[in-house]
Amino acid sequence: MIILPLLAALAFDLAPVRVTGDQVRRCIVDETLPLGRGTVEKRSCGPSLDAETAAKRCKEGVRHNTLPPGIWEENCLDEYTRGHFLFRGEIKELIIARRKDGAPLLVFKVPEGEHLTTFQHFADAVLIGVGGGKSFHYAVATTRGLLKAPYLGDPEEIRDVNVIGGRIRVTGRARAMYIDLVPGTDRLLIRK
Repeated sequence: MIILPLLAALAFDLAPVRVTGDQVRRCIVDETLPLGRGTVEKRSCGPSLDAETAAKRCKEGVRHNTLPPGIWEENCLDEYTRGHFLFRGEIKELIIARRKDGAPLLVFKVPEGEHLTTFQHFADAVLIGVGGGKSFHYAVATTRGLLKAPYLGDPEEIRDVNVIGGRIRVTGRARAMYIDLVPGTDRLLIRK
């Protein structure tokens, strides 16, 4: 079950992205889940900036006071190259849905500053949630691609999303209202 902040907006609008082979090779596989006739893997990524760019970002971080606790100007570059922290906006994790033959189908990125809230298998699909602060974005991936969600109302009214018995349960602010979604051919279908 996912507990979201009381004023968070939630929507099924997480969009897939394009990444290069080099970006994928820099990341190591943490977890693999079944996905119908394929798999979906969660990969953790390390530092991706060259030394010159990282040094500039360290100086900016010192000037704007945005470096993590325990990191200061003298040790910033060393700690970054060791992988102890990433700069905001860098790719922290990749979620890659693959077909049975290993070809990538969908790729989602989790940038530094956000976190992976949901990575859960159900039926022939995987529920993926990425968010931070006041917004959370979800997607449902299958080997046929990304499933579109029906209109669920105001994103401010949705309070939590969880998987119950092969269905996605979307619960509203009053906790009395809920909608169950099941995977269809090309979209999520509402089931009462």
